[in-house]
Amino acid sequence: MVAHDTQPESQDQHTTPAQSVRKRDRIQQRHQAAALQRFAYDAAMSLRAACTDKESGQVTMDVKTAVAVQKLIGAWDTAADRLRVLKGRGLPAAVRSKPRAVADIQPLEPA
Repeated sequence: MVAHDTQPESQDQHTTPAQSVRKRDRIQQRHQAAALQRFAYDAAMSLRAACTDKESGQVTMDVKTAVAVQKLIGAWDTAADRLRVLKGRGLPAAVRSKPRAVADIQPLEPA
């Protein structure tokens, strides 16, 4: 009985390592993230305009529209975060994690 290799060539463990993302690709990704952020903003503003009452100026919407606005806001936030990362900027100082204090361990006393 002859043993054959059961893994396809695409899953071979001896592949070359992934190349780093080139600068041109990162610029393209920044443009895409900025375009998606603008699209999410424009879509949310058009939903707002469609749901605004002409006489009173009050915004009223049904549940489906509210969910759509919530998802657009999440998409805008994700795109803004992606832009921050692609530009090489870190988190704001208010969001950075604070160094943890070392726990003060007290020995147990026998009762």
